[in-house]
Amino acid sequence: MGRQKRTRRTDPDRTAGRRSEVQGEGGLLPVRPRPFADELFSSWFMRLAHANTQRLPYFSFHMTGHHNFWTRDPDRSLRAEVARALSGATGLPLDTIVALTLRPLVGRVIPTLPPRSQVRWVTPLNKRGYLCERPGLSFCPACLREGLYLRQTWRLSFVGLCQHHGCLLLDACPACDAPYAPQRNDLGHGQDWSVQPEPPFGCCATCGADLRRGDASPGDAPLLALQGWMLQGADTGVLPWPGQGDVPVLEGFDVLHQLLTVALTRGMQVHLTGACGLLGLKQPSARPNRTFEDHILPDRRTLLQHLDFLLQGWPDQFVRTCQAAGLPKSPLVHHLHPVPAWYGAVADRLSRQGGRPPPQLGSLAAHLDLAGLTRERDGAPTPSERRRWTILWHYHQGPEVATVARRLGVSWDLVRRTVTRYNAQGPEGIREVKRGRPSPRKRLLTAEQEEELRLALTTTPMSYAEMADWVEARVGRRPNTTTLWIYRRGVDSHSREGRRATSG
Repeated sequence: MGRQKRTRRTDPDRTAGRRSEVQGEGGLLPVRPRPFADELFSSWFMRLAHANTQRLPYFSFHMTGHHNFWTRDPDRSLRAEVARALSGATGLPLDTIVALTLRPLVGRVIPTLPPRSQVRWVTPLNKRGYLCERPGLSFCPACLREGLYLRQTWRLSFVGLCQHHGCLLLDACPACDAPYAPQRNDLGHGQDWSVQPEPPFGCCATCGADLRRGDASPGDAPLLALQGWMLQGADTGVLPWPGQGDVPVLEGFDVLHQLLTVALTRGMQVHLTGACGLLGLKQPSARPNRTFEDHILPDRRTLLQHLDFLLQGWPDQFVRTCQAAGLPKSPLVHHLHPVPAWYGAVADRLSRQGGRPPPQLGSLAAHLDLAGLTRERDGAPTPSERRRWTILWHYHQGPEVATVARRLGVSWDLVRRTVTRYNAQGPEGIREVKRGRPSPRKRLLTAEQEEELRLALTTTPMSYAEMADWVEARVGRRPNTTTLWIYRRGVDSHSREGRRATSG
């Protein structure tokens, strides 16, 4: 027999016993610092260990029962049992602890928050083997001088400036260029931060340099305004889009990330840095699928400046820039599901369906105003006529063939023919020609022949070939299978209503 694989299991009783070694009487920790209003969960957890003079690996294991607590991002995937244990050990409400994580961003900035995979608008915690090649956590030296803790906004990829001091954020040590990862001060380095007078948020984990010294460079005012607009939308749940009005904040952030993806395309980068005179990237993308979060912090600030340029005079300047860069519609909606209607209307202006741009027909002729079109649409006797009036009703408010076709799910050609007929013939060209008159259906057999066929079918079973011979002998024409099905079923047409009438 092969040797059975041994797995490590955590005993709840042993875990509770280890917690008692750290906790005092009543299950509470001796020192329980309260979190700041804008603090990250990982920051508060590290301050909690430091306040109780415990090394971070020891404190993490004895409080959570997991040896691999820091291999996952605790700001993204805080387990429910860990949150309950911390609530009992600190006396804080469970909701207060969960609010320190990135979970409140779900439904506003991000649709979901998986524990491991890359998430848009969120940077990693430099936790993979305590090192990470991707850009991660950023910091503000002035903020660290005022308070030694990590701010929640420092995990957002679109935050490149300090909203409070207006200076540039940093993501690496100015002395050794090591990534900012304060948890590495006590994870895997053999250092004991529990004996230090301050939490190690202000020193480099690699060279030990003081990150609070020096003054950061001032930030760009338009970029600071763009960042403040995005942060305000994330807080309020509504994003006031320029030239569009208020849009749902999750839709707005999805479109903003899509615009950054468009700005990263080769043709757009060449046009923005050449004809538009904007700054280029310090480290251009070496692979085509590199996302906004994969770029270093200075390049993310540059891309946000490109985004600010595209949003000015929305949507006309954006459309003109895409046309000058030679971009079609497909990069604007690639991997964007679902496409918001207001953004899809802008993308349709760059559509090249069938290798041709959508036809430009101009405005509607002044036969009827919008109220008259509404009356005709609501009073249309048939679905086909109502559809034509609906096309005209939408076209009257926005004379864009591609926009109307996409909104109603019809072809460009139908919109073009409807508008052309209305401009040439007026309302009479849109109304049904046979309005008010019944449309008689042509029957292959007379009423007497149909009755004779029904009697023959009830007395003698007949195949479709025999039925076709029977009909051909009486009318001189061989019917198709659909007509034979109609007569066999005894319905008026091969339609949904006819099939439903004989079902069951």
